[in-house]
Parts: sequence; structure tokens; C-alpha cells
Amino acid sequence: MKLFFWLFVTWTAGATGFTIARAANRAGESAPRRGVVAFVDVTLVPMDSERILPRQTVIVRGDRIEEIGPVDRVNVPEGVERIDGRGKFLMPGLAEMHGHFPPGGSAREFIENVAFLYVANGVTTVRSMLGAPGHLEFREQARRGEFVSPTLYMAGPSFSGQSVPSPQAAIERVRTQKNEGWDLLKVHPGLKREVYDAMAATAKEVGIEFSGHVPAAVGLVHAIRRGQRTIDHLDGYIEYLEADRAAIDRVKLADVVKLTRETNTWVVPTMVLWETIIGAANAEERASFPELRYMPRAMVESWTANYRRRLSAKNFDAARADRIAANRKVLLKALADGGVNILFGTDAPQQFSVPGFSIHRELAAMKAAGMANFAILRSATKNVGDYYKGVDEFGTIAIGQRADIIVIDANPLDDLGNLAKRVGVMVRGRWIPDTEIKTRLETIAAASK
Repeated sequence: MKLFFWLFVTWTAGATGFTIARAANRAGESAPRRGVVAFVDVTLVPMDSERILPRQTVIVRGDRIEEIGPVDRVNVPEGVERIDGRGKFLMPGLAEMHGHFPPGGSAREFIENVAFLYVANGVTTVRSMLGAPGHLEFREQARRGEFVSPTLYMAGPSFSGQSVPSPQAAIERVRTQKNEGWDLLKVHPGLKREVYDAMAATAKEVGIEFSGHVPAAVGLVHAIRRGQRTIDHLDGYIEYLEADRAAIDRVKLADVVKLTRETNTWVVPTMVLWETIIGAANAEERASFPELRYMPRAMVESWTANYRRRLSAKNFDAARADRIAANRKVLLKALADGGVNILFGTDAPQQFSVPGFSIHRELAAMKAAGMANFAILRSATKNVGDYYKGVDEFGTIAIGQRADIIVIDANPLDDLGNLAKRVGVMVRGRWIPDTEIKTRLETIAAASK
């Protein structure tokens, strides 16, 4: 638990001092446009199945997709905003299912910049996994379009060994967070089993989900059986599966994959960030990521210094870190092949994990673990829509879905790298062309120096 909290604190370094003039921060950003927008003669990647639909027109009215059909059959109304889709591919916006929103005390400009970095990379939904004062108001401001932001789902302040010392404290904290309007409860390490069980029972009683880590005293199988909705970071799996601190027990692996699937437990892998946390990543490579230019310099310097100290610590076992990283790839492939519901997440902002930009590195890591392109993209689109079914409708390109859209220059099913070939992003019906995105990104980068 100490390691996790220490890492989270490091990403906040520099946030409170990251200030820019509001006008400069929004350079190139136009007022919200939520009238009628038509994407004309575009190739759809609807993500309801592994297919593409060429020469389609998509009409968006307000924040919803209103009409879809062949270009020669859809009548585009006069006077609407037309986006030329010839040679372009249109797909649903992506979701970050283990992200973070800046904590209280952060400069407003930093908060808005983090939100924009997500959107700039096509992330139109974020499940923020550690609540803080002000977050619920930010969630509502984002949904009202007061600043460019993904749709936010907010976990409350976490349930940890430090914050929840007794079953009664857990019961009271669950009820309080439900009444305050948080979307879910966040589980952190350190909870005693009886405290966890009190949290789980009360959460079920009042109707709020709980997700996140698996406390060591609770254990993976118990957490799954008690109804934890998502297991984030593949937490608890390696500890449960390693027979001799090296090899994965294949019989137990098959059994726990089956249990995870049959209980409809969802998994958020966060592969790249966890390589950093366990020390399996190269410090110089991480520190050279070009997207770090969009984070405050003090924050990046703190990330780099802390990570180098970790790798040079006397008790650090590099071989052990590499084995865990390799076993996590085996585990992810087994979960995916076994029909477990995978949700895409990167745990940004965190050490070297920059909001939005981190998706491209996570996509590659999931591919390296053996997942197919469609399955990876589905984990960030349709799967998330299925997860939130009944709350909102999004995650595919279909009539009535929330108008969260990415337009790119090439087919992402052929090559995941094509997601970086951005033409523009629509978030809740607001179209932001690439020219506007680039202008705002340069402003953020300049202010981060």
C-alpha cells in the first residue's frame, strides 16, 4: 500500500503550481458546437462486430447520433456542419477505465488541460479512480460542456487500511459516498477481510459498485465472490497463481479464468503503468517519452527521480520484476482467450503515463500480450458501453448512442497505430478538428516548460 500511495503522490507534484492565463490556456478552442453535424461519405468502424461499412453518412444532433446510412440514401439538411469523410474512418470514442482526475488544490488550468489531453487522443469517457473534494462538481461541469472534457464517472475517496479501520467505519463510509452521489467505491490495499466484507455487504444493500485493488488480507477469489465489479491492474492474480515465485500454475489459471468469467467480473489490466510500478521498465526510455512535454516539468522530474531511486534500491530484484511482467502478459492472454470481460485502462496521470497519450502505449502492450486488434479496441469501446448499459448509451456507432466519435485517416482494425492519425474528435456532440487540437496542445506544452 505504501508504494502505491507514494507513486500516486508523485504525479501530483507540480500540479498546484501549473498556472497559465485562462485565455492562453484555451487558445484555438472554439465555443461548444452542439447543433447538427454530418460526417459525409466516411467508412464506419462501428465496433458492434469486426467489420467496416464504407461510404456512410452519420448525422449527429445535439449529443446523440441521429441517423446513419449509405451516402446516397441519407439526406443531409441544408446549413448543417459537414465533415468530409472521403478516405477517412469513423469509430466510437475510447474510454479510460482506470484514469485519474487532478486532486483538490490543483490549478484550474491544470485540471482543464488534463481533461483536454484525454480528449485530444480520442478518450471521450474516463472512470476516475480516486475521489477528492471538487470532483463531483467537475463531473457536472464537464457534462454541461463548461470545459472540454470526457464524460466522467467518479469513484469516491478510497477505502484503505488507513481510511477505514473497522467494519462500522466501512458501513458509514459506503452510505456517505452513496448519498453524496459518487459513481462507485474505490478499493485500495490494506483493508482487513471483515472490513472489506462490511463494505461489500453495504454496497450491495444501497446499490453502489466497488472496484479497484485486491487487499492482501482479502485475496482474489474472495474479492471476486463478494462481487467486486472490476479487478484493476490484474491485482491479486499473480500472487494467487505463482507456484514458486516464478511459474504460473496453469491449473489454477484455468480455474480462476473460469471463475472471473462466470461471475461477470471485469478486469482492467493497466499493463504499461504496472511495468513501471514493479520496476520492469527502462528508466531512460520512460523519461524520453515525447508526450511528457505536456506535463508540468516539476512533475516529470519527480517521476524520473523517484523511479531511478527505486531501480537503484538495494532490495530491488530486477529479475523478479521481469518475471512478473512476463507472467502478466500470459495472464492477460488467458483472460482474453477465456472470455473474460476486459476494460481498457492506463492509470493516467501516473509515472510517465500521460493522459490520452498513454492509450497508444497500452494498445501496443495489449497487442504484445497476444490480444487481437478488434478485442483490444472493443475493450475501450463496446465493452465499456456494455459495462455502463442502463446508465448511458455509448461505445458503438449506432442511432441513439452518445455522439463520442473519432475520425482518423486509416483503418484501426488493420493497425492500432492508425489511431494516432487523427482528423478530429467529437465529444458529446462537440466536434474538435485536428487543427484546433494541435493549437491547444502546443499551448499546453509551452506552459509546461
